[in-house]
Amino acid sequence: SSIDTEKDTTYLFMLECQNRDFDIYYSLIDELYFDSTLKSNCLQVKMLGTREIYKKIDYIQISVEEMDIVFMRKDPPVNLDYIHATYMLDMIKDTVLVVNNPTSLRSFNEKLVTLNFQDIIPPTIVTSSITQVEDFAKKFKDGVVIKPTTLCGGEGVFRYSREQEIDDTIIAQQFLHNVSKGDKRILLLNGEPIGAINRIAKEGSFICNFHAGGRPEKTKITQSDKSICDRIKPFLIKNGIYFAGIDVIDNMLTEINITSPTGLQEINQANNSRLETIVLDSILDKLK
Repeated sequence: SSIDTEKDTTYLFMLECQNRDFDIYYSLIDELYFDSTLKSNCLQVKMLGTREIYKKIDYIQISVEEMDIVFMRKDPPVNLDYIHATYMLDMIKDTVLVVNNPTSLRSFNEKLVTLNFQDIIPPTIVTSSITQVEDFAKKFKDGVVIKPTTLCGGEGVFRYSREQEIDDTIIAQQFLHNVSKGDKRILLLNGEPIGAINRIAKEGSFICNFHAGGRPEKTKITQSDKSICDRIKPFLIKNGIYFAGIDVIDNMLTEINITSPTGLQEINQANNSRLETIVLDSILDKLK
């Protein structure tokens, strides 16, 4: 698994933890295992802050419950391997701070979790029936967009046109014409917005995710954005979702990213900020 020094939020967290004299251990989910306690075969690394990313100090077996903080930053797909990892992290979450709460990562599908907030999302159905999708699409001048329930980074997202096959359970959502003006990513810490960046799709596409070639554009957090954040804050706090990313198009909530929210680097660059320091301050406060 590779780390992108220019895009990854995880990279900034690792650097910032090192700046505060923490030892950094880097583990893939298939390196977690249980043998009387939760353990991991992982790399102890020293961050270099350069293209090389890090220097391997040691390949080492650790007891995970001896850690101060575990950042669960695995990208979807949320498959069985992912779910098994959350079960294992559940075993230590009362003694170690896991960001975000592994029970919530398993319980809430980040594509479907917005359904709890019907008043602030675009019209949406979840179905595996092509007939239902066709009937739903007829209601909207611009049709609907189809999203898979388990992927990330804009993967598998398309505008629906008739005669298309649908194999799995999917999300169909009103296509928001104003997506051409961008898809705003807002990062939330303890339910409070700390920064935002607008993402503009590349020519000929409507998918704004950076992974799909979207470009960043400086933006502000509006009153409407704040009211969306206020609406979901109690849910995030109650469920131990300390660090989240939401997507807002045309003043409507389209996604709540809880697995490995990203966008910190782009927000920092646009605003000459270092938001990772604020995130770490807040997380370290929880250890007290």
